Amino acid sequence: MKNLFIFCVLIFGVHAKAADPVESIDPIASTPQVIVVYRNKCPENQENAIQMIKGLIAYERVSSPIAYSSVPGIWEDGSIGAIDLHQSIELMEKAFDWQQADESWTSQYKAIVSACGGNEFEPSYMVAK
Repeated sequence: MKNLFIFCVLIFGVHAKAADPVESIDPIASTPQVIVVYRNKCPENQENAIQMIKGLIAYERVSSPIAYSSVPGIWEDGSIGAIDLHQSIELMEKAFDWQQADESWTSQYKAIVSACGGNEFEPSYMVAK
């Protein structure tokens, strides 16, 4: 009985530690990764534009020769957009070059801009240190 009690305490302790949300979250980025934030006002077609951004991200995942991750979202002020994570400045720039050269990517991006009333996305980036 004593062994069963010790076993249960150990299992509960391991489970409690694994369930601790602070310990289960990885850092957003590490040196020399780059976080790019794209924001745009899109008051008329917000949900439609988010769906279009999701489609563009899906296209990037299967078509881009440079690996990076992206997630769409809506900011508290109603802006929409995405946050990308690139492995370095150099790879971010290669991804930008690919985007500009890829006809499907640019066509999808232009459609999102059009859905947002012609407003361009305002990108900014941060290099993790």
